[in-house]
Amino acid sequence: MLETDTATDIAEITFPAGLPGFPQAHRFDLAPWGPAGSPFLLLSSTEEPDVGFVVVPPWVFYPEYEFELDTGTAERLSLTASEDAVVFVVVTLRERPEDSTLNLLGPIVVNRHSHEAAQVVLPSAGYSVRAPLAIAS
Repeated sequence: MLETDTATDIAEITFPAGLPGFPQAHRFDLAPWGPAGSPFLLLSSTEEPDVGFVVVPPWVFYPEYEFELDTGTAERLSLTASEDAVVFVVVTLRERPEDSTLNLLGPIVVNRHSHEAAQVVLPSAGYSVRAPLAIAS
């Protein structure tokens, strides 16, 4: 099961295959988003200025979140151990923050050493693309 610490000093991520819906966007900057201590990050395309996403480590809101990474993705990202991976999920922001959601079905997996990444779609994982952004207790 892929269940790893997401603490990282990664500042730039490369998606060799692009992102679903954004095939021309390959290079992204990753920067803190929100007040000091916020777990949220802004993933901004360096090639497409209008493409950006708020992301967060999934375990901040879903401590039990885990999944099996398919062999093809693990090989493409040169991941041999779960400790080599950093995982983020995309946040869909709503007008009311409590209505915001997380895409737990399509996590972004990053090799913490090469900074290469892919967004994967989890088959039959039982996760939602609109999981509630519950306040962690």
